[in-house]
Amino acid sequence: MAKTQIKLLIFLITVGLVAGTLAMGYWVYMNILLKESQVEHDIASMKAKDRPRVDPGIRRFEAAVELIHQGKIDDGRDALYKLCQQFPDSKTCAEAMRIIGEINMDQLYSANSTAGKKDYIVQPGNSLNSIATKFDTTVDSIIRSSGLMSFNLHPGDHLTIIPMDFHLGVSISKKQVMLLRKVGEKEYLFKVYNAKDIRLPPGMRLPVEMTIAGKNSIFDGKPVVSTDPNYVDAEKWFAGTKSGISLRTPPVARALTVEEPKVPAPAPKKSGAPAAMPAPAPAPTAETGIFLAREDIEELFALVRKGSKLSLVR
Repeated sequence: MAKTQIKLLIFLITVGLVAGTLAMGYWVYMNILLKESQVEHDIASMKAKDRPRVDPGIRRFEAAVELIHQGKIDDGRDALYKLCQQFPDSKTCAEAMRIIGEINMDQLYSANSTAGKKDYIVQPGNSLNSIATKFDTTVDSIIRSSGLMSFNLHPGDHLTIIPMDFHLGVSISKKQVMLLRKVGEKEYLFKVYNAKDIRLPPGMRLPVEMTIAGKNSIFDGKPVVSTDPNYVDAEKWFAGTKSGISLRTPPVARALTVEEPKVPAPAPKKSGAPAAMPAPAPAPTAETGIFLAREDIEELFALVRKGSKLSLVR
């Protein structure tokens, strides 16, 4: 009898231990393992979702614009420069560069800005072209900065001279033309222009370094100079020193001339040779170059000189 009771007791203890172990395992699974699995599943789901990323440049952009609204123009512009340097992928960079360019252009011709400007007194024999060449500037710039209403100069006239040490950089992948200004030994980004299109000559390898070979303006099929009354309405473009590279407005599509088909003359009856097929007309060659809006070309004409650097990068 005692042995039976001992066996029963051992059985009950064993059953209790097994039940306790199962209960403990169930509790661990429900309260620890299952929750960890659920957390991992939630994290994986969050990663899988195409959630918009937080743009760290937005607050800095808003703070910079607020400085500009408060009249702290230089501080706001510097903040926008830093924004584009630190967060180049921010969606605000395009608008930041537009604002920077507008501020730089306004200050360049502002009567309150004296940076780099010179007052020149016209001497006998001077012309706008000779003065522009002497001081590394452009005729367009002298006319605008001096507020000239006439192209006729007289000895003793006062002109405002702004040295135009600008260069151009072109990013083919971004389709952007960057206006760079050199001050002393440093060069900084002055303004960015969005190209309408960029078509490189076949076989051209990047990067390419060249200079502006000339500034051209045509009105009614004839070249005109900056002092010509028709100069404002003339079509303008920059020619690079490399063949096929120019900065101009987009080419105007021209309708193709359709010729009437010619009836071939009847072949001689006794000739066994097949009639020669007419050669196909050559395909029109696409114009190459860097194409900008007209107002951008007009603005650049006052800033960029013949001999200015022109760099093309990927």
